[in-house]
Amino acid sequence: MTRTRDGAGRAVGSLALVLMLVAALVTTGLARPARAANPAVQVVVTSVSTPVLRSAKDQVVIGFDVVNPTKSGLDGVTVQLRVGNGLTLRGELSDQDTDGREVSGAAAAGLNIPAGGRAGGKIFTTADKLGVTPGTDAVYGLTLAAVDGGSSVASTRVLVPWIPRLPGDLAKTQIGVLWPLVDQPRRDGTTIGDEGQTPVFLNDGLTAELDGPGRLNNLVRIGQTIPKVTWVVDPDLLDTAAAMERGYRVAPTMEPSASTDDGTGDGTGDGTGDGTGDEGADGSDGGTDHKESDTATAKAAPRTEEETEPGTGGPIATAWLQMLRAASAGDGVVALPYGDTDLAAVAHAATTGSKVDLTRQLRDAVDQGGTTTRTVLGREDVRTDVAWPYAGAVDNPILDTAKSTRSSLVVASGASLQAPPKLTYTPSTRQEIGPNTDALATDARIDALLAQGAGMSQVQLQQALIAELFTIAMEEPTNQRTLLIAPPRTMDASTAQALATALQTATAANGWSETATLDALAASKPGEQRSMKAYPQDVRRTEPSERYLKTVPDLQRSVDAFGAILSKPERVTGPYEPAVLRTLSTAWRGGTMNADTYRLDVSRSLRVLEQLVRIAPKTGVTLSGESGTIPVTIINGLQQAITVRIDAQSRQPNRLSVTNPTEVITIPGGRTQAIKVDATSAANGKVLVDVRILTP
Repeated sequence: MTRTRDGAGRAVGSLALVLMLVAALVTTGLARPARAANPAVQVVVTSVSTPVLRSAKDQVVIGFDVVNPTKSGLDGVTVQLRVGNGLTLRGELSDQDTDGREVSGAAAAGLNIPAGGRAGGKIFTTADKLGVTPGTDAVYGLTLAAVDGGSSVASTRVLVPWIPRLPGDLAKTQIGVLWPLVDQPRRDGTTIGDEGQTPVFLNDGLTAELDGPGRLNNLVRIGQTIPKVTWVVDPDLLDTAAAMERGYRVAPTMEPSASTDDGTGDGTGDGTGDGTGDEGADGSDGGTDHKESDTATAKAAPRTEEETEPGTGGPIATAWLQMLRAASAGDGVVALPYGDTDLAAVAHAATTGSKVDLTRQLRDAVDQGGTTTRTVLGREDVRTDVAWPYAGAVDNPILDTAKSTRSSLVVASGASLQAPPKLTYTPSTRQEIGPNTDALATDARIDALLAQGAGMSQVQLQQALIAELFTIAMEEPTNQRTLLIAPPRTMDASTAQALATALQTATAANGWSETATLDALAASKPGEQRSMKAYPQDVRRTEPSERYLKTVPDLQRSVDAFGAILSKPERVTGPYEPAVLRTLSTAWRGGTMNADTYRLDVSRSLRVLEQLVRIAPKTGVTLSGESGTIPVTIINGLQQAITVRIDAQSRQPNRLSVTNPTEVITIPGGRTQAIKVDATSAANGKVLVDVRILTP
């Protein structure tokens, strides 16, 4: 049996509250990609046996691969180990000088690497052969150079700290770690019209993410190894996983529509649309033809069992949620706004020429985010007062918007809130930015390492992080400071493992740091006053356009007005209000999905339901005298009752006047009802009458 979800057709609110979706945006085409450069030979570090050297006799075994993507094989390649001078300042760590001196006896020779292939090996040495200075802490840059025929064809560098002893009066750095669990929107509000409203997912990609080798599965597995970590979750991810547990369907893969027209108005008109019929009072056919757009809309929002496939990820979602609940027990949890609302985009929208007000959506997202996270994780101690703008970039509008949602903490990047240039050490994270609101600033160098994690091997990133954490502590060993690490929202498993291993090394019993909770950082002594830099233009360019953001309140009004005519509005507002919030997700910045396409999916899905409440077309009405009635038939194709009013307007009131019925009409689900509109004619001829369905 074909099932349809409850909802209502085109309806408009009184006082010009219009149930109309905004015109779709035209997506700009992608720029032509630049021609790829010829691939080069690479040396990749795959392992370091001793992340930190503490004794002159400590052995170092470095595993490596030489990757040859070229079309020519390499024979007899030797990988040599070189070492530079000991580094004691943070600023020296990024020095990519690969000269140094060759380490005696530390080489791997005779590697034959086929075209398009790779060959691996290991290099063995000891701390004393590296020339470490006894009694002096330092970080050594080890260069692996692949030499073919006497010429270096590739090289890479890995950092290894030398710590013969730590200061006896060392004040360990207190490190707080945010651990993001963020996905992308998977639902547009569409559900099957059964009693349980089985959701229809846009795709089944989350199943792979939650499964054993998936990114989100690995993030939970790795995150649970970090003491006092703070889990930062997108409640939409939790909500979607919980929906998978209960059962879901998956929409078929569809070709992208050539047009972005969603068949709706622009959100600013008079409310005419599919709920409007043009009644010819003289016998003419005043019907409006929407067949073409209706067909396209129906195809765009499959909502029957026959049109969808069963989702298979329920057991996987259950296992993942159970693992997350166990992993996060005892740790702090921060709920992002539902859908991971783009705080910066909301803040900047209010300062544009159009001054788009999205504060309702942001506040709704904060409230729903907290409720969802508490429900799914089964715990009450969830923070919703932590604002984390995209990339941690902040400016005054962003800070003001965060304060307006009662945020007491704002996570800011070290590039946005910069330390005083003359300061010779890394300042603590906490910054006072106003009454009842503080910022926690990350470290710009660590931010950069984590952001480019995919460009380094996991081991090289791990060692670079260890070196950074060590040199931070050694800048002022007796001055205890705090540090916040906030990885990118979509951190991959390799970056996560590198960070976790670095933290385990730094916070070991013989380490120089300790992990700390977010609450502890928030209560810590403020660091030196930082200065706010201009909002980065490269980040600003990734924000949704003003034109796009203007569509979101219109879409919200459509959902509100639609729900106003329903006897069970929650069957529409329940799935579609979260869908509206997802249109403001930071996921649209990543480029993996298109915001316009998603918004169009939501509006078309809603429109399918709107079309189930409509005015039956007429071939015309002829008045038998100077007065009479115009019969109007309303069709309610929903499975629930609707309550509406009728508004009829003559296009030539000097020739034909109409009197609108004053009563509110309730029509049961699956029924039709005829209504009579009184009309008085002053002249013969054809006159068109517009009839609209309004909210009560």
